[in-house]
Amino acid sequence: MNKIKCFLSLLFTVGLIVSCAPTTPEKKGIREMIPEDAVGVISVDVPSLIKKSKMVDSTGVIKIPDALNKVIEDGDPSIIADVISNLPNSGVNLDDTCYLFFSSGILKTVALLPLTDEKKASAFVAKIASGKMKPLADVNIATHLDYAYAIDNNVLLIAHCSKDVKPEEAAKAAADIFRGKKPSLLSKKVVAQVVDTKGSDVNIYLNARGIDSLLNGDSTLNSFLLSRPIFNFIAETDVKAVTASVIFDIENKDGELAKIKTHLIFDDKGQYSKIYDKVIASKTSNASSTLDLIPGELANYVGLKIKGSELSHLPQMKKIYQSLEANPLSKGLKSEEIIKNVDGALVFGADEGQVGDNVVVALQSSQPQQITDQIVELAENRGQSPLERDDEIFYEYKNQGIAMGETDNAFYLRCVDFETQYSAIELPVLPQNLDKCSIVVFKMLSIGNNVEGFFNWGQTDKANGEGFYFSEDEKCNIVISVLKLLCWKDPNSNIIDDDFDA
Repeated sequence: MNKIKCFLSLLFTVGLIVSCAPTTPEKKGIREMIPEDAVGVISVDVPSLIKKSKMVDSTGVIKIPDALNKVIEDGDPSIIADVISNLPNSGVNLDDTCYLFFSSGILKTVALLPLTDEKKASAFVAKIASGKMKPLADVNIATHLDYAYAIDNNVLLIAHCSKDVKPEEAAKAAADIFRGKKPSLLSKKVVAQVVDTKGSDVNIYLNARGIDSLLNGDSTLNSFLLSRPIFNFIAETDVKAVTASVIFDIENKDGELAKIKTHLIFDDKGQYSKIYDKVIASKTSNASSTLDLIPGELANYVGLKIKGSELSHLPQMKKIYQSLEANPLSKGLKSEEIIKNVDGALVFGADEGQVGDNVVVALQSSQPQQITDQIVELAENRGQSPLERDDEIFYEYKNQGIAMGETDNAFYLRCVDFETQYSAIELPVLPQNLDKCSIVVFKMLSIGNNVEGFFNWGQTDKANGEGFYFSEDEKCNIVISVLKLLCWKDPNSNIIDDDFDA
């Protein structure tokens, strides 16, 4: 999640900056600075975003809501918090669309911002970077931690860098971007059509390498899904790119929300298309019933409907089997046989626990007893006899209780360090999505110990998906809710932002 927060933080920072300076003539050149080897790009309709945030008064003065200020003050300092605090004198103006792009080079995540006043912008950077800008490689640049700030010809570049990059190297990379050394990614028609689409607040394009990196960006989910989400086999096929659009709907009768639509670009006769048609069982009876077998207190859920007999032997599954074998909890399991048993919904849940990661799994199967028998056999080989109670089997693993059981057509296992109070079937929208979609994602987003909102997404057909984020607080402006999440950095967290390696 840290990679995602990194570039989304820059995205919303860019959006807020627009209201802090007078309007200038239409910008030129920034669009063409995005290099063709970028793995992805985001465009932002700044005027729409600012209007919907309701943070700017009639005179153009920005007012940071108290709730957002509190989040900034309570968390560790972050770049977006620093930028927001210094917005009034930033010297930056964006009159229409602004862009962010992601690369596998020295500068991982880059925001390009037109300037109205280079002197103000330089002073603005000096505050954020804790030092004045210096001329290097024909650009003015300052570096601080893993960030670089460069100014050239009335454009400010803010970049998240690879670790241990020298200022000279960052300056050279920034100069290459300013000069347009490489052809523009947006010279490709398919990319331009996506990022220049009107009517959306945010448009996103990620090519196949960007998809792969993004899918591996959530450390909590990956600790359970063993470094790669199980549906990463899609990214390892012939899928070329994913596009997405976001619209902040502040007129919604049921409360404000952010609508998300996604689209996969692939060969209709290629590998992904064949796998989806043959393996993904989009029509599964009573798929949501599996949610009633697992707790609803976790932050992350991933569900998909599969024909295990077809999926189990695919080449893309070998890495998952290897990862399962390398994990102490699942070492020795006949993973391929378990996958073969799945016929319908397969749901994972994960969260950070006090002892270790809380994890749960539930799956539909015509032979759930075979899965139970295999796990019992594995436990006995490790010297643990099953403790049976109320039709459940219990074990202990690293001070966590493991419970598993079955119904006529489903198996479940939960390894959690808390007493469950309700089932996942009571979570908002997730059950409906699981019944109608082939792949679903649910994420509960928190600030400290308080739930801020919920993200729901589902793959509705082979190419398209849709979802939304909504705030737990119905009175909270949806843009402000997202900004609060992006500004929050847990002072007790030891997680360091990863590089965006493609």
